Amino acid sequence: MLESTESASWLDRPATVVRALVRPVADGPAGGVLRGEFLGHPLHPALVAVPIGAWSSAAVFDLVFRKPDAARRLLGIGLAATPPTLLTGWSDWSRGTTIQRRVGLIHALTNATGIALTGASFRRRRCAPESSTSSVALSLAGLGMIGVGGVLGGHLAYALGMGVSPRAHTHDTDATGPAYDPVLAEPVTPADR
Repeated sequence: MLESTESASWLDRPATVVRALVRPVADGPAGGVLRGEFLGHPLHPALVAVPIGAWSSAAVFDLVFRKPDAARRLLGIGLAATPPTLLTGWSDWSRGTTIQRRVGLIHALTNATGIALTGASFRRRRCAPESSTSSVALSLAGLGMIGVGGVLGGHLAYALGMGVSPRAHTHDTDATGPAYDPVLAEPVTPADR
């Protein structure tokens, strides 16, 4: 499944349009901060922990502790943490290769679906504070979509090397030469960009 997303050339045209919208911000003064250059590595993977952690905890409060008010608040915390997480992800994505942008676009669409479902659950809970089955179902479906998005994000980072500096492992050597790293092992050709 993951490799099929890499060859989804039908995504190239929409990716070009989205990239043109994102690049002014990603290449502007805030771009370096959004990409985590001050840390020496991408910021996006660190920021995703907040919404994912909050939404996972909300599921526990819904299903185990039966505390709908706590679950609603956790959904809200995750939603509040979403904008900076999205900004950092789009900034990283805008600098990716063609294959990375294809997978990244599916990653973004999957996560957008999860965020929309979570937002619908949060809104429903605000209107009716007692947790209904449909509110819980919406947030669990959203969490499931976020999980699929996370798998795609992991594929971007670990299989496709998105955000990995080509110089990242130059210090890893032993008596036989540089350490083997499967992410860095396959050269990126101009056709991949």
